[in-house]
Amino acid sequence: MTSVPLLPIRTERLVLRPYTHADLEASLDYYGDPEVARLLLEPPWTHEVAVAKIASRVERTGLDAPPRAFALVVEHEGQVVGDVALWVTDETGAKGEVGWVFRPDVAGRGFATEAARAVIDHAFDHYGMHRVVAELDARNSASAALCERLGMRLEATHLQDLFSKGEWTDSLVYAVLASERPRDHGDAIVVSAVDLRDADGHVLTVRKRGTTAFMHPGGKPEAGESPAQCALREVEEELGLVLAPEDLELLAVHRTAAANEAGRPLIASVFRHPHLAQQSRPTITPAAEIEEVRWTDPTHPLPDDVAPLLRWLVEREEEQS
Repeated sequence: MTSVPLLPIRTERLVLRPYTHADLEASLDYYGDPEVARLLLEPPWTHEVAVAKIASRVERTGLDAPPRAFALVVEHEGQVVGDVALWVTDETGAKGEVGWVFRPDVAGRGFATEAARAVIDHAFDHYGMHRVVAELDARNSASAALCERLGMRLEATHLQDLFSKGEWTDSLVYAVLASERPRDHGDAIVVSAVDLRDADGHVLTVRKRGTTAFMHPGGKPEAGESPAQCALREVEEELGLVLAPEDLELLAVHRTAAANEAGRPLIASVFRHPHLAQQSRPTITPAAEIEEVRWTDPTHPLPDDVAPLLRWLVEREEEQS
């Protein structure tokens, strides 16, 4: 398994982060709802139950060590909207199970799909899983539809195998393999990009040969390569920098306009790495297809030739500060 840090996971609209004890009230707000609990294998939470549940979930922060699970709070604009969990189901770590619960008042906004897809992608891309399943109450039509949207396949219907709240009910088993998950990005260019900053917070940008835009170092993944592996390889090839994998942090997966191919969208896995954080504008020698290297100060107005992805990242940081 790769040692690239996984958490938090950031999507276009959401932040998926580990639990803290401060999440008790927000979680109790929807887990204590009888309608939410109706299709779960547990009664509505009481405050006492919530304390124990949150304490357990706080410990679930990765798949590499016991309990080999992570439980993630899902936030939208700073508000808790639900949670997603993933846990290992075999000794090798090749198989796992995913589950989710969301507040009823956010239904229909696509949060569950966005969050669950991000977790499944990370199970495959960052932990090298082979297969992920989801098991659910057969009456839970919303979760069944979500599984379909995620590209999961209905593999089994188990008749009356769950006894919950005084009755037997059927369950459904959905599954997806790493090799068959939907990866159709249309005409979008899929890349990995690495945000490298110096001791003063300046961003390292590069301009590729025959182009005019300055952007993060990075590029397109090779066959079978994860976004993190692509990021590490591209930085070494383009700049001669060998980055420690354990310090690579995923900031976001973002869709924007491609800088060098007019009219085409770009889907970028954006990482940050502290490799140059102890130096002030160190000299970097470009290689491969890189024509020029430039340090950019994100606290000043960005030049017109900065790529849309970097511009978006700087604007997001300003909004969050």
